[in-house]
Amino acid sequence: MAHVLFANAANLVHIDRLLTDIFNTCEQRAPGLSVDSYGQMDYHHKIQILILNRYNPDFDLQKALDSIVSGGVIIMNADERSYAGIKLTKPMRLITYGYNPKATITASSVVVHENISIQCCIQRQFDTLCGIALEPQEFSVRTSYMELKEDDILAAVAVALLGAVPADKISNMKPA
Repeated sequence: MAHVLFANAANLVHIDRLLTDIFNTCEQRAPGLSVDSYGQMDYHHKIQILILNRYNPDFDLQKALDSIVSGGVIIMNADERSYAGIKLTKPMRLITYGYNPKATITASSVVVHENISIQCCIQRQFDTLCGIALEPQEFSVRTSYMELKEDDILAAVAVALLGAVPADKISNMKPA
């Protein structure tokens, strides 16, 4: 069980449903991986993945960073300047996402009509939780989760990719 903490959980219920749908439709994910998402600090669990999507002044970033297991992962919105310069006190991996061309996972185009369609690109190689190297590639993500913002969807895509879900399995997600 990967414990995932979202720094800003305004849409946590929808993000959690999207991640559940992604992981339930894919048998090729990291062995035994499922996601347990939290929108606030739960001191009973060590956090494997911290998602820093939108800045929240009420979120205790230092406590969250201290709660990440050694070797854990921070998935950070590269467009959110409030997170620039965070200090890491133990070994962690950083995966960024957003429109910023320096992000690990970028969105090059977004179309919102009857669904949300995002053209994504993995800009540089990174390893999944089970050690599979993901090479740079482009793929489309389409979802009818209209309640979510683009950065929420990109954060969910990053979690899915980190969980070794192939890009083609996350390309068309619909609410159950």
